[in-house]
Amino acid sequence: MSQSASAVEPKQKKVSHLKAGALGGFLSSAALQPLDLLKTRLQQSQHLPLPQIIQNVVRKEGGITSLWKGTLPSILRSTTGSSCYFYVLNWMRRYNPQSNSSSFKNTQNFWTGGLSRAIVGFAFMPVTVIKVRYESNYYSYTTIGSSIKSIWKKEGIPGFFHGFGVTAIRDAPHAGLYVYFYELSKETIHNLLGHFHETLPGDVLHNPYNNSVNIASGMVSGIIATTITNPFDMLKTRVQLQPELYKNFLYCAKRVYINEGIYGFLDGLALRVLRKSVSSTITWSVYEWAMHQNDT
Repeated sequence: MSQSASAVEPKQKKVSHLKAGALGGFLSSAALQPLDLLKTRLQQSQHLPLPQIIQNVVRKEGGITSLWKGTLPSILRSTTGSSCYFYVLNWMRRYNPQSNSSSFKNTQNFWTGGLSRAIVGFAFMPVTVIKVRYESNYYSYTTIGSSIKSIWKKEGIPGFFHGFGVTAIRDAPHAGLYVYFYELSKETIHNLLGHFHETLPGDVLHNPYNNSVNIASGMVSGIIATTITNPFDMLKTRVQLQPELYKNFLYCAKRVYINEGIYGFLDGLALRVLRKSVSSTITWSVYEWAMHQNDT
């Protein structure tokens, strides 16, 4: 994704960012919903092994299709959220000063990625809360409508934004780190490929939208960003699922450390790394591909 776009961007180009982001978010969410559900159950179960959690979900909740429970709010959040995220990210990049300095670009990638995610995350926080609680077996929500009604009745409007602080602490750094390492990885890979220019086809070396480079960069940056921010994801999930037990982010962190030690902060790491790295790779690769198709 170019960082030297003109500040005056055609309306059609702006719409393209929305469409490309929505497509990437839709495909990644629909394909990876089972991993998201299992990650939520693993973090709330604390001590149950993953195979047993899968067995419980499939046997007790309606078969293999129950792994896709919560797909509708997930798709709604991911499709519209990704669409808005890429729009806001590109808007910020258009109106930010440009520089040829690598360190300046890297810093800009980090803060624009993080701030964009925080803004969009706040707007879509109600959908996130509904999704997490609907996926959980702590609540007896049979429909999305019943979950909305229950939250509204018991907690009011603040209930739909419960856990935003820890969510922002998780998502903003994750997005910033992801964009930082994604752009850095693409540049590094292209530089490495330059050493083998005599044996590589021209489209591999010079095409900035090369899918292989984008996918490799997406996986590397996804693994790094997800691993660093996993403790915040675990805390966010518990605060949203059990607000009566975990009053706030700091209290939750203290309880986890006392009861489970440092390893408690790693709950769900393997599933989250798998899910987030693949999800981000799909979203960004599809976005880059769609934007490239629009430009050709």
